[in-house]
Amino acid sequence: MEQEFNEEYKKNLFEEFFAALPRGFHSEDIRSQLWAGYSFAYDAHEGVRRKGGNHDPYITHPVAVALITANEIGLGVGAVMAALLHDVVEDTHFTSEDIEERFGKSVANIVDGVTKITKKYNAEQNIQAETFKKMLLSIPHDPRVAFVKIADRVHNMRTIDDMPDGTRQIKAGENLYVYVSIASQMGLYDIKCELEDLSFKYVHPLCYQELRYNVDSTAELRENLLSRFKLSLLRVLVKTGFTCSLSVITKSLYQTWLKMKQFARTFDEINNYQSVRIVFDPKTDDPDEMFNIYYRIYASVIGNFPEKPNSRRDYIKMPKPNGFRALVFQVMYGGNWMEVQLLTAEDDMVAHRGYSLAHANRDGLNSLKKNLVTLDPNENAVDLLKRFRTLSNVSTIYIFTPKGDIVELPQGATVLDLAFAIHEKMGQHCVGAVLGHTVVPVNHVLQSTDQAEVLTSPSAKPNPEWHGYVKSDKAIQWLENYFRQNAETEKAEVVRGKQLFHNIMRENRKIASSSELTRLVKHYRLSSLEEFYRGIARHEISPTDLIDTLMRIRAVLDGEKKDRVVADTHGGSMQRSFIDINYKLPLTIDGSIPFILSPCCCPIPGDDSLACTDEEGIVFIHRRECENARKLTATRGKQTTKVLWSDDVESAFVPVHIQGTDRPGLLRDLAVLLCECGVAVKTVNIEENDGIFEGSITVLVKNASQLEGIISKMTNVQGVVKTNRISRLSGRS
Repeated sequence: MEQEFNEEYKKNLFEEFFAALPRGFHSEDIRSQLWAGYSFAYDAHEGVRRKGGNHDPYITHPVAVALITANEIGLGVGAVMAALLHDVVEDTHFTSEDIEERFGKSVANIVDGVTKITKKYNAEQNIQAETFKKMLLSIPHDPRVAFVKIADRVHNMRTIDDMPDGTRQIKAGENLYVYVSIASQMGLYDIKCELEDLSFKYVHPLCYQELRYNVDSTAELRENLLSRFKLSLLRVLVKTGFTCSLSVITKSLYQTWLKMKQFARTFDEINNYQSVRIVFDPKTDDPDEMFNIYYRIYASVIGNFPEKPNSRRDYIKMPKPNGFRALVFQVMYGGNWMEVQLLTAEDDMVAHRGYSLAHANRDGLNSLKKNLVTLDPNENAVDLLKRFRTLSNVSTIYIFTPKGDIVELPQGATVLDLAFAIHEKMGQHCVGAVLGHTVVPVNHVLQSTDQAEVLTSPSAKPNPEWHGYVKSDKAIQWLENYFRQNAETEKAEVVRGKQLFHNIMRENRKIASSSELTRLVKHYRLSSLEEFYRGIARHEISPTDLIDTLMRIRAVLDGEKKDRVVADTHGGSMQRSFIDINYKLPLTIDGSIPFILSPCCCPIPGDDSLACTDEEGIVFIHRRECENARKLTATRGKQTTKVLWSDDVESAFVPVHIQGTDRPGLLRDLAVLLCECGVAVKTVNIEENDGIFEGSITVLVKNASQLEGIISKMTNVQGVVKTNRISRLSGRS
């Protein structure tokens, strides 16, 4: 094998690489530059092979990353040079200064930006999160850092099959938590979808396999339907007189799965897994004429195929932040709703790659930079990542002021968000808004295209409840700063939270010891007991979660005391009772291991879960689909491991959402069913309105398989329309 590392192999690989680059690279000057970078990287990595699989020479990796950077992302010579050199500083004895001396400061800065922080992990400085923070903060200065890092990650995921399962889980978790958001905002739709599906395959393998089977088994039917629809659509488009072409756009399996979960639908009920894209040549640069052409083609289509009411989304007037521009709507064909996207050839390229040849400016990148400059570089790395996620994972609505100005806000924004977006003083003194001819309160949720006039009063001032009323980052940050600086308000919150805590303890006949309080503070990742009381006052910590967590912590502490008694009896040292985890192997959870089922996602035996220990060694279990689990995998991946459930784990209470049409005897039939299933019921909370009932039933189950069986049987009860497992993090799973 060593014969691969010789001058002939070196030259042949470079020739293959150079020939695969876009035509714009094919000049002698650029060839000379790239040969210098390639040759330096080749020599630096000489003799090193990639892990797993074919054990190819390591140089094949930076070459592949460079090709992705040029061909799939569309960057220039500097970024391609950096891609060739991106692992040199991290994996060899060469330094950033060496790179700068040979290839200039610009290339060296990109290489430095993608180089991992390699200090030893500690709880005070999460190195995994610090590496992401370093990359994010570098984007406003030189976004090529993120582009090269994404290209690096794409190639790693394409060749990750032979890596250990733990490594795949960590990389996939990082993708879904960080890189997918960046790719999406930059407009790299094709790469974003690929990263999502490659990550989905390893984070939720069973769900991936099931959905993959559903997609593959219905592929022929879908292709036949799409072929017939495209043929009918072409007949209509020919009559418009415009040059049009049709293509099929497929959404990622991961996004399809999320939509199925969000709306509790089956794959067959998702009507936009594949969309037909009409790409036309407008033959004009006049914006008004272009707009008219859009609607002439749109009118021709809906004149021949019935349009689904309220399905049209106009991203021409209001493009998405990542630059996507199109007219999107759904029409009926062959008994199926078909999504249609109408856009120009230039915007089609933007939709795939974030830029076009005619306009190289990337709107998505500009939007991303705008978000990133609002981040505080002094903020804790994990908190900064959380803030970035908040900024990037929201849909957008557009609100009109009385003067006709447009204000962009996140989905779910309220009157308060609008007030703060217009001006901080308006937010500070907001008392409501006029919507149409109706006065609405500060917490009224706005809808896209609403026209609202904010009402203010000089005597009005913020109160702690406003924390729960806002969605926009500007409003959240302003309120956080306001209450942080208002010591009197904070003190009142602590007192009120302490009173509420004691009321909760008294109502549940519990008394929390000082050691239990310390563990509670650490469990909720808070810095002090005052923050803990403040969280209760702000309703960020629910009484149910609090009691459940307290009982788990109490069980762990009781186990610790018993171990200490045994240690003292045998003259042993006072050692902690918590287990040491080998994070490279799955952790088997059984009756002998003290652990806490995280209240954020309510895991039960049989769930696809991961384990993570806190600084005190307490084992926390999260469902892998939980947002906190994704955060842990992305920021503390090497301190997490897969969970294997033993048969002797105690049963757990799980709330189940239920909805349907009311009838006499419904509750009796449900009670009989649950009794026949042999499960205990903790609570029943169901309300009826105009013949429709909705609520929840909390049942005691042994494992996830038993729960699935119960939910399936409940759905068969007459009158029951939907049943879903509820998780406290997202509402329903």
